Amino acid sequence: MKWKFRFGAVAGNALEYYDIAIFAAISTYLSAELAKLGYSQATEMVWGIFALRFAIRPIGGYVIGRYADIVGKKSALVLTSLITGTATLMMALLPIELLGNYTPIVILLLQLALSFSFAGEFPSLITYLFNDSHIKDGAKLSSIIVGSSLFGVVISLGIVLLLKNIMSEEMMQSIGWRIPLLIGVGNILISFWFRIKLPNHQGNHTVKKSISWRSILWVFVVTIPGTVTFYSQNLSTSLIIEQLKIEEIKSFYAILSSSLLLIFMLICGWLTDKYSSTTRIFNIGTILMVLCSVPLYFILQINNLLLVLVAQLLMSGYSAMILCNLSAVLMSKSNGQAAILGIGYNGASASLGGITPLVVSYLSHYHLAYVGAFIVVCGLSYFIFYSLSKPAHT
Repeated sequence: MKWKFRFGAVAGNALEYYDIAIFAAISTYLSAELAKLGYSQATEMVWGIFALRFAIRPIGGYVIGRYADIVGKKSALVLTSLITGTATLMMALLPIELLGNYTPIVILLLQLALSFSFAGEFPSLITYLFNDSHIKDGAKLSSIIVGSSLFGVVISLGIVLLLKNIMSEEMMQSIGWRIPLLIGVGNILISFWFRIKLPNHQGNHTVKKSISWRSILWVFVVTIPGTVTFYSQNLSTSLIIEQLKIEEIKSFYAILSSSLLLIFMLICGWLTDKYSSTTRIFNIGTILMVLCSVPLYFILQINNLLLVLVAQLLMSGYSAMILCNLSAVLMSKSNGQAAILGIGYNGASASLGGITPLVVSYLSHYHLAYVGAFIVVCGLSYFIFYSLSKPAHT
């Protein structure tokens, strides 16, 4: 497949992930809206909704994954664009005063729709792009897949930051937080335009193949380091910012974290394909995550700008080694089936990714080093399973 089609496919992923990441970017404004309705623990409720939406992901991964295996990956990608865009538009037009105390329920339903869609989006995209790729392009292709998600996060954070600088706090609370969501309407059209032009790979009869639960378990375990790394370093930054002691870094910390990770991933993907293998670099990154997370998260809470920046650089480095190879390693464990990818990947995302912001919110009140300890435990679970089961070679 030509690279222009690959970039077209991941562009749609970036736009869809923009719509999903906006929820985290505007979480403080949603919390304030719920507080006005009388909810005393509005922040916990917002992040609780974020966690609950992951409950539907294994179902979405299986349903849309099977659809992709039978009908075709392109059709599945177009379908997820439609669901994501529609739910985002409804979120932007949410009539809070009319809904009153029913607002949290409606927000949850819309977030469940987004989560159902993305559950099938990521596995369909991976299997579509790796369908006829060369093994030597594995890390580069994996980098642009996860990198497109990061790009969506960076754009969402940038738009919210821009609006904060040109609008008063009152305007942001009244209407400003809706603007990034409304931009998602344009995302629908752009995503459709990219994906309709993609080559149409028909179903490859994977429907006749049985679902391998061993493969699902492998996908589940491999996803753990990736999903915890992604959600702790990107969608939990608003919670980490509250614990930083250096005021001047707080305004741009979220964008700095995601941007550094994106740059390092692209570099790491190119170097991996040139000098090593995806599984080897993925494992090295996870080892570094286990060894370094506690001290580096401890340093983040020190009142020393240089040390904080160095810690962030090192965290971005080992996170890039994990994430730039994640899609390729997942593909090698899934037998090329979107359904297997969907169940295993979303099972791990639901059980760990979704609760990561909640865990970060709770542990960061004591010290960020405890957040690092949580990440270490997640990384160790991967190696425990790795040592107990003979891994398939890639």
